[in-house]
Amino acid sequence: SAFTLTQSPKIIAKIRQERNKVYQTELASTAVQTLKEVMEDTYAPASARIAAARTSLELAGDIGKHSQSQRNYEQNLAEMTPAELSAIIDRWEGEKAALAKDITPV
Repeated sequence: SAFTLTQSPKIIAKIRQERNKVYQTELASTAVQTLKEVMEDTYAPASARIAAARTSLELAGDIGKHSQSQRNYEQNLAEMTPAELSAIIDRWEGEKAALAKDITPV
């Protein structure tokens, strides 16, 4: 029966493998595109745009408990002023731009 099959460690492992494949391909692309659309939607509420931006930065490893970057600020992001947040974003964009390669044909 189907119930018996779902109790098999091999079947459980295969289901997880297939589920992870979907998460890492189709759903991840859709999620990232959705976050991008919300961030760029000037008609979306500011809270939605900020939440999408924060989620994107967390997924990129720039902020949050799994952050890969060194924090040089002591305040929590929620406590920062818009000007302070803007300065951090500008710095991050500069760091990312510095890593980019120019592929313009000469």
